[in-house]
Amino acid sequence: MEASPPRRKQRLSSPDPAAEAAAPSLDSLPPEILEKIISCLHVRDAVRTCSLSRAWRRRWESTPGIRFFWDSSAAAAPPAAIDAVLARYACPVRDFCYWEIPEEAFARTDEWIPALAGKGVQSLTLRFREYLRVDIHTLHLAVFSCRELTHLTLHGCFVPTAPPSFAGFPKLTWLSLTMVGFHEHGERDLEAMIHMSPLLETLELKDIQILGDEFDEWVIQAPNLRHLSFEADEDYGLQIGELPSLDKAYVTIQEYSSVDRDFVKFLTRLAQVRVLEFRIPVKCWQILMFSRDYHVFMFFPDVKEAGTPCGLLQCV
Repeated sequence: MEASPPRRKQRLSSPDPAAEAAAPSLDSLPPEILEKIISCLHVRDAVRTCSLSRAWRRRWESTPGIRFFWDSSAAAAPPAAIDAVLARYACPVRDFCYWEIPEEAFARTDEWIPALAGKGVQSLTLRFREYLRVDIHTLHLAVFSCRELTHLTLHGCFVPTAPPSFAGFPKLTWLSLTMVGFHEHGERDLEAMIHMSPLLETLELKDIQILGDEFDEWVIQAPNLRHLSFEADEDYGLQIGELPSLDKAYVTIQEYSSVDRDFVKFLTRLAQVRVLEFRIPVKCWQILMFSRDYHVFMFFPDVKEAGTPCGLLQCV
């Protein structure tokens, strides 16, 4: 049996330079398509495109619409990296969100907020991680200079006293404050934030805290407000003003040191809403249901009968 001749290794042909030049590449796409691709990436991946080629080294810096989303995962960027990215980004910031900000980054937010104000941030979400033995961080005053904001969500921080130059948030449509504190007489700052946001449509105030023993009356008044949610240990002197566009209201107040409160006046201001949930502890459990399209749930868990502040609210 004759041995078969040895097989020759096929020599790989060198690439044809002309063919390579004709092959499509990312760089051949129109600039607007490239911008669209980069703007859809997470900020971390958008920055990494600088390693693709020399032409891509600084492309992300001038691409509008990149969303700056950070969290506390193991892959999260260190605070210094966020500093560098914000410093190099040349476009307005559309969305900046940092979920679960760790203690070591608390003070860095004092650098980020002024930078974001200067870059016209439109949506700002800052959720500070909760610690047992760490002081709650007070935001930088520059938060009042973010006049391009349409959405503002804060969690676990103190809001500083508004400066005299505060001119409101003319474009704000969403304001959500959870476990947010205000310094003494901060109810006036909160009132101003709401009143000086004429386009506000959604307001969520949950577990807010205002320092001090005595509180001035403050009014929620917003012509375009459609959704109101207020949940706190006490109302801190809350009053309801003109809310002609209000559709849904959810109000939960855990305690009242005094029952000397005109709840009828309070509820009258909410008479136009389609859905109302109102929970307060006053003397006894009651469930009140208004006719038509109103659904009102009122819980009085402490005593067996309703007191005079609710005299016009019929028990069922």
